[in-house]
Amino acid sequence: MAQVVFENLVRYIKENYSGARKIVEVGVGHRIDVALMVKLYIPTAEVIVTDKDEKWIRTRKTPKVRAVADDVAFPSMPVYEGAGLIYSLQPPLELVPSMIELAGKVSADLLIAPLHDEQEAFHRANWSKVVREGRTVGWVLAARHNTRFSREEYRR
Repeated sequence: MAQVVFENLVRYIKENYSGARKIVEVGVGHRIDVALMVKLYIPTAEVIVTDKDEKWIRTRKTPKVRAVADDVAFPSMPVYEGAGLIYSLQPPLELVPSMIELAGKVSADLLIAPLHDEQEAFHRANWSKVVREGRTVGWVLAARHNTRFSREEYRR
């Protein structure tokens, strides 16, 4: 089921961000396959994955996707500058405010694919639901709608 959701998410990215110069995945964890699919569908974009775990990043070097050790709570801004899209797959909700702030600073859209039981956290102003094949596959916050928020909104 998760694989179908991620494939639909990649199709959404292809349909809406094919002109992006840079696309960044935050908190890649062990799922670099989604970023590789994004690069396959949008070969002209620089695709970067980030994760806090430097050891993991060193083992995930690929010729197509750049892997960078970075902490979204204390981001290295050059990694994200110029991105048309920043996205994250099933991030801990407590990281969402940092991602919103980061996306706002670089004027990028933010796309989150939350866990199924965390969808409710995105039922608020300015987030748009991404639906494919009748399923919610993510939530997008367009750069033009990225305004001030309360970090408390995303606490469990």
